[in-house]
Amino acid sequence: MNTQTQKKTALVTGGSKGIGFAIAKALASEGYSLKLVARDSKSLEQAKDALINEFNISVDIYPLNLSLEQDIEKLIPVFSEVDILVNSAGAIGRGGILEIEPKNFRDAWDGKVMSTIMLSRAACTQMYRKQSGVIINIIGIAGERLNAKSIGTTAANAALIAFTKALGSESVDHCVRVVGINPGLTRTGRTQNLLNPKTDIDRNAYDAMLKNLPYGRMGEASEIADLAVFLASDKAKYISGEVISVDGGARFRY
Repeated sequence: MNTQTQKKTALVTGGSKGIGFAIAKALASEGYSLKLVARDSKSLEQAKDALINEFNISVDIYPLNLSLEQDIEKLIPVFSEVDILVNSAGAIGRGGILEIEPKNFRDAWDGKVMSTIMLSRAACTQMYRKQSGVIINIIGIAGERLNAKSIGTTAANAALIAFTKALGSESVDHCVRVVGINPGLTRTGRTQNLLNPKTDIDRNAYDAMLKNLPYGRMGEASEIADLAVFLASDKAKYISGEVISVDGGARFRY
């Protein structure tokens, strides 16, 4: 256990599954206490049990819907105990401008973009006072490799990239760092259908896509988590306002 992080606490949104859980697990291995946020209480309980059993750390869970302002407000008192905030919640489905459904799009935007902004605001309120803290935003490669067929994701991720860079340039005046990670295609529960397509058409399309990926594979959630742990540490103390892409260079391949 790293004594540097032994008494630190990280709040991870989207922390019960996928990249969020991988980050929570990596932080737990470094001795962080954890506060996990997700919509599904059952998956949160399972994540909590797994982390306590493996790492014997303190884990608090908060089953909340971060697309709702009132649920975000429930987290505000928690930030007095938080040293690291990892915003990893939210996803916006595929679809072009004529295919997105306005209400669903607004809900997804609130769950990904507005939750990141408002939770960062709550964190900064406390972190600026303490003159210490790190905010890590898990964003996505579509904000850099723009995609009109997934217009909502592209717009949301581009907004969060800009937010992270702007806030991170100022937050250092208060000894708080704000950084981001753009995962490329990463193996999680959400991408399992790519590995197990149900039709020949999908199988051929996915095989061709995977063959064009660096190393012929998706990224691993643990690879995103390893970077997050580094960015949370004092080893990255001169990194702020930066968004790092982790896709093996796939965004430059066509």
